[in-house]
Amino acid sequence: MKKQFASLLLTVAAASSLVACNNAPASTAVSSAASSAASSIASSAATSIASSAAGTQTEITFWSTIGQNNRPVFEKIVSDFEAAYPQYKINNVYQSGNYNQLKDMVTSGFAANNYPDLVQCYPDHVAEYINYGKAVDLTSYMNDPQIGLTAEDKADYIEEFMREGQEYAVTGTYSVPFSKSTELMFYNPVLLGLNLSSVDPTINEGNPLNRAYLENLTWEELFEKLCPAIVTYNNSLEASKKILKEDQAYHAVFAYDSDDNLFITLAEQYGYPYTSVNTTTGKGSADFNNDQMKALTKVFNEAAKKGYIISKGSAGNNYTNEYFTKSNTLFSVGSTGGVKYQFEAKNPFATQVARIPHARGKDPKVISQGPGLVVLSHNSTEREKGSWLFYKFLTNKKNSLAWALDTGYMPVRKSGYTDNEYKEKYYVDDTVMAEASQDALMSRAGAYTEKIINETYTSPAFIGSAACRNAAGAIMIKAMTPTSTAADIDKSFTDNYTAAVKEIK
Repeated sequence: MKKQFASLLLTVAAASSLVACNNAPASTAVSSAASSAASSIASSAATSIASSAAGTQTEITFWSTIGQNNRPVFEKIVSDFEAAYPQYKINNVYQSGNYNQLKDMVTSGFAANNYPDLVQCYPDHVAEYINYGKAVDLTSYMNDPQIGLTAEDKADYIEEFMREGQEYAVTGTYSVPFSKSTELMFYNPVLLGLNLSSVDPTINEGNPLNRAYLENLTWEELFEKLCPAIVTYNNSLEASKKILKEDQAYHAVFAYDSDDNLFITLAEQYGYPYTSVNTTTGKGSADFNNDQMKALTKVFNEAAKKGYIISKGSAGNNYTNEYFTKSNTLFSVGSTGGVKYQFEAKNPFATQVARIPHARGKDPKVISQGPGLVVLSHNSTEREKGSWLFYKFLTNKKNSLAWALDTGYMPVRKSGYTDNEYKEKYYVDDTVMAEASQDALMSRAGAYTEKIINETYTSPAFIGSAACRNAAGAIMIKAMTPTSTAADIDKSFTDNYTAAVKEIK
């Protein structure tokens, strides 16, 4: 494992566009503000860092969408931090909604001073926070001789994860890694050994389904052969013996949880335009309103009409693992940060793991994701300092490992992958492969993530890229809705493209 993870190099492109301020060139305005802020932080931090105000307690508000299953380990870290740093109190707020909605809550709260000190983020969110003048450059804190990172710490954080927070239009470190993840395809073990040759003798060359076949699915194979065969086979079974249940409002052979990820990943897999950035100006471009993506999303619309696929947005806005664990889908694509949710003790089965389907004739591609953290300015050095200290504590060797082991997120430190406890947890043998338990599933997922780490990709971040992601999700939801027509999908492209372009600065 050590050898494999030594080559963990995720290329992260995170470019931000430049914005105008008071009729001055954006690069000048933002860079000047950043420079001034950095100077102010450095000078005030030098004094404040040496000692904190005696007898006072500074509150640090943290906003996140951390799921229920992952909260106990996070709350333990919060409690330990408050014990180690009694001068700080963490106001830990779990917000409902997705990451984009969390970003909208933050930006809408700027005017009324109703926003956190520390919040989960994606690079495109941070590009907007920088534009508002709220994102804090953490460089001075990272390099501070008393509370900064040691040389050993700096070498231990995975460079590509840390670099992601430094690749904006403004020089500095404006976000830091926390919960890195990708996507996996989870499937019901009832599929292993299933012989569909009587329905379609070309599937897996007439052999029963096996891991090798399921680990190398293409979208074409899935929709043209496997899904039709499974539906036909399932319809031939007695109600009590059906492998695909239909007792929920939504059911299909395949489920993909994130609509926006699906759209963006399809564009990447097939080589169709999504977004791009002018490397000279830093300005982004929405490129997804094209004939190729329109045709591709209509293929998915036809698949949805036939009961082959659902997504969160097209299935009552419920996480699709809820259908998968009840056998209302046989496949479920979801985040490695949410592996626990692909198992349900009330209906236990040995959930299996594979890479997501890809484009025929193309290399597999899967998104590199997972939120980082950004510190937002309240014009208080003490709050910024406390936020930095909390982040540093949250991702020290002990806590970074604990978070990864408990949640399934990838460690943000190199030492996490070589730790004996991590290697033991993600050691998988035949017994573990067949075990129907949450712990066994975590092991299978952790081990499989190693296999696909070099298949990951990222999209460029710029002011307006979050709007492009929202547009991609809205289009995909429309396409995945069985009642949508081709005209509905075309209109969704036009409307959402128009809205996204307005947000690009």
